[in-house]
Parts: sequence; C-alpha cells; structure tokens
Amino acid sequence: MTGHDQSKRKATMSRYAYPSIALIFAALLTSPTQAEPVQPVKENDPTILNRYIDMLNAAHLCNWREDYKTRGNHRLKFNEFVQVLEFSCSVSPYNDAHLYVHLDSRDPDEAALLDFERPPSEPNDDPEVVFNGVWDIETGDLTSFMKGRGLGDCGTFEVHRFTPQGYPYLLEFRAKTECDGSYDQPENYPVILDRSE
Repeated sequence: MTGHDQSKRKATMSRYAYPSIALIFAALLTSPTQAEPVQPVKENDPTILNRYIDMLNAAHLCNWREDYKTRGNHRLKFNEFVQVLEFSCSVSPYNDAHLYVHLDSRDPDEAALLDFERPPSEPNDDPEVVFNGVWDIETGDLTSFMKGRGLGDCGTFEVHRFTPQGYPYLLEFRAKTECDGSYDQPENYPVILDRSE
C-alpha cells in the first residue's frame, strides 16, 4: 500500500469514526430521565411486611399489619437491581396512606423510604406519604388525590414521575383549598406547579 493510499484510508476511517463518537455522545445527552412504565406485581407475604414494619410505623402510624392481610404489597421493578415496594393502609374512610420502600440489590442493607417533593408553598409534614396513590401503567406516573373531606370537593392532586433508578420527582401539583360543596375533577384544580412541558 502506497503512502497516498494509507493517508486516504486514514482520512476515510476518521470521517466515519468521529460521527460514531458524536452519535454516542448525543445519545448520552438525550438519555431519558423517565423510567419505562412499570407493571406493579401484587404480593402477600407477611415476611416482607415484617422486614419493613418498623420503617413504615416510624414514618406514619397506621394499622399496617391488619390492612396487609387483605391488601398485601406491590413490587415495581425498575431495572435488574432496583425495585420499589408499595404498602398501603387506610387512615380514614376516604384516604389511604401509601409508602414506598426503595431497594437496590447492590446494597441490600440500605432499604429506605422514598421522599416525595411538594411545592415550597405547600406543607409537607409527611414527605414519605402519598395519599390514594394510583399507578398509571401506560405512562409510569404515580398520581395522588388527597381528599380534604369525604365529599371530595377540596384537596390536593399530584403527579410524580420516576427515574430509571426508582426515584420520584414532582411533575405536577394542584390544590383546591376551599371546601365549597362543589365537586370538580382533581385534575382541574388550580395549578400550583407544572413541570410537564
């Protein structure tokens, strides 16, 4: 191979090598911060509850054992290492408390309750608690509607999105503070925070 052929080959190789690096770099920059939708799997194994009961009670006193008999827990697998366990307990005739335990098999002794952000203008006395949590298996979002009273004419509505590592971030928060006897869909409450765009 002549010197001219070698330099031509190097030029051709570099022309194709650099776009590949650029494409990889672009892919890394646009990697999703949103987890793929996760299908909750129901479990009813008292040994699971026993492992985390002290953690649950420390965060929110409730009759976890009694409610576990009929509700069990849900397991959400975010990747080969990270899972989240969902536990729920009735705190009133119209509100259920949901707590979420984050597990990572690479560090099994570091199980911890997830914290949920609220806007700075809103009280967040129970950051580990989501009331009346519902998973959207299409989007992977967790929505919460806390009723201010049984009529459901006031309260808060929030949407949390999860990262691929199983951590939530607040996407939307709405609140209707006046219990005026007029029911409206929680999704239509006045917007306090919206990060959906």
